[in-house]
Amino acid sequence: MKSQVIEISPKTIFITIAIIFGLFVAWQIKGILLSLVIAYILMSGFAPLVDWFEKEGVNKTVAVLATFILIISVLGLLIFAVIPPLIVQTRELILSLPQYIDNLDRFVQTKNGLPNITIDDITQFLTQRIDKALTNVLSVILNVFTGFLTFITVAVFSFYLLLERDKIKQNLFIFFPHLSKERVYRLGHKIEEKLGAWLRGQVTLMLLVGAATWLGLTILGIKYALPLAVVAGILEIVPIIGPIISAVPAIIIAFVQNPVLVIAVIILYVVVQQVENYLLVPKVMERAVGLSPLIIIFALLVGGSLLGIIGALLAVPVTAIIQVILEDFHDHPTKS
Repeated sequence: MKSQVIEISPKTIFITIAIIFGLFVAWQIKGILLSLVIAYILMSGFAPLVDWFEKEGVNKTVAVLATFILIISVLGLLIFAVIPPLIVQTRELILSLPQYIDNLDRFVQTKNGLPNITIDDITQFLTQRIDKALTNVLSVILNVFTGFLTFITVAVFSFYLLLERDKIKQNLFIFFPHLSKERVYRLGHKIEEKLGAWLRGQVTLMLLVGAATWLGLTILGIKYALPLAVVAGILEIVPIIGPIISAVPAIIIAFVQNPVLVIAVIILYVVVQQVENYLLVPKVMERAVGLSPLIIIFALLVGGSLLGIIGALLAVPVTAIIQVILEDFHDHPTKS
């Protein structure tokens, strides 16, 4: 039996090495690439507003500046609308801490199953945890500073992507040399539309969840309903664990306010999450990106298992991009 000799061309070796090196470099700058991806999604969401300004005869650079000014102004108004009551409610929480501690002490003392636990034990436990947390203050400050720099980087990327979006769509031709420039431009435009629709759908979900949480907590008489609702709305964008994390402070406040309210708060958050998962997300995202609920759930599971929270967060927009590409190749098969 003759042995077969497998010959590998120098070109194949070069391409393999180039791919490995490219993946290595991409991993080393994954933070920058992630910022660029987020910036591109934001650009897709802001693009319709820029187009509207341009249709009104505004220069592109001025249109981009006007879009950023308008968005920052809206965010500023929302922040100023939330901060004053947030400060008031936070001050009330600090002033009420002694009463909460007394209530917690009485609750502990009345439980026969916890005879050896006193408020001093709880205070000592909390003090130890606070001391441990204070040792990480520098790390927290560095993380906040890093987050601020990331925010600035994403904003700058978004600004220049909006300015160069037409050139970007035209340069996609490099990745699809066998396709016509018109087709590649159309493909890039469809991807931009899908990502923009996903972003706007996500903002809609955040507002709906925040409003529903605020209404429910207000009806239950839970204090600090506004900041708790803001947290719930923001964390809605984090799949799977976001709603769980947002429920924790509400449960704690309900417990120190009145332990009976804990069950009601848990039921509220579960109901809001179930309505979101089975009614709001399928309807909003199906209308926004055209994906079926089954595909959305599958994409979230796959993205979460591969890249954790970031993977779950980017699962739907990435799936939407894949859908656009597959649909284009199905509708316009490439001639061999």
